[in-house]
Amino acid sequence: MGNAPKLKTRKQLAEELDVSVMAIGDLINDKTKKPRNLLEISMVLGVNPVWLQSGIGEPFEGSTDISAYTATEDDEDNITLDVLDIEASAGHGAVNGDMVQVVKQLKFVPDQFHKYYPGITPANIRIINVKGDSMFPTFNNGDLLFVDISIQYFDGDGIYIFTFDDTLFVKRIQKIGRDYCIISDNDDVYKPWYIKPEDASEMFIHGKVRVHQSQKLNFVG
Repeated sequence: MGNAPKLKTRKQLAEELDVSVMAIGDLINDKTKKPRNLLEISMVLGVNPVWLQSGIGEPFEGSTDISAYTATEDDEDNITLDVLDIEASAGHGAVNGDMVQVVKQLKFVPDQFHKYYPGITPANIRIINVKGDSMFPTFNNGDLLFVDISIQYFDGDGIYIFTFDDTLFVKRIQKIGRDYCIISDNDDVYKPWYIKPEDASEMFIHGKVRVHQSQKLNFVG
């Protein structure tokens, strides 16, 4: 959690952004659909630009690198990632839902996106929230997971979003012999368990976690 918010009047905010008070009013009243000043506004207010744009995450994540989240007026100039209406369980599992409904979209400046996400194809990425503590300290409850949905098979050791027994999980998967070992990074509380070859057909991999967003960008191995 970062510092307390920097409270501003509309006039103060307008002066610091070099825009009219009316423009600030339109922004507050959600009449401005494509604010060009997202980065500047977040810096002036001292808030997380992801939260400011989408309502996702914590408003005061002080160490978040915010330069990737600046939006221009023309959507065609931006990379847009869908945030899906689903929570992956990092505990004992969450009831599965279809990974289809888009509830939010995050927009990125292309140069900054490719700087922070090298080698990642935006069209293959969907964003979901993680729920629970079993993947602590790798993930915290509420983190955003950037999931590569082009990987719907076991692609070597890593962290996957998968369904098993009609339950959705985010876990580290390793192949040990013919068995899949399902690992929680919080191993003091959650012990590994196994999916045997005879049950492997009941496991469906939705994607592999490539990056997660908390207070800073964290690449997942």
